[in-house]
Amino acid sequence: MDIILLIFLAIRIGRLAEKKGKPAGKWRLNLVLAWIIGEIIGATIGIAIFGQENMFSWALIGLGCAVSTYFLINNHLTKMPDSVNEDDINNIGM
Repeated sequence: MDIILLIFLAIRIGRLAEKKGKPAGKWRLNLVLAWIIGEIIGATIGIAIFGQENMFSWALIGLGCAVSTYFLINNHLTKMPDSVNEDDINNIGM
């Protein structure tokens, strides 16, 4: 399930990056790497809190940390200015 979610979110990040004039592949790769690191950190925290026996709980914490990396990257890209096309500037007032 999380792989399907990651693919869907990577597509969204790529579209947002293209809108901002940034390379989509770089931002998709950043999302995938941050997702994996977020899952590892979240699972580690979950194991520390719940122990190894309660796999469902620490997997949910890992997924939560992974999804939060998407929101961090999305927020960072959203704050960037949109790319300006020269044709748009030349067509103002027409």
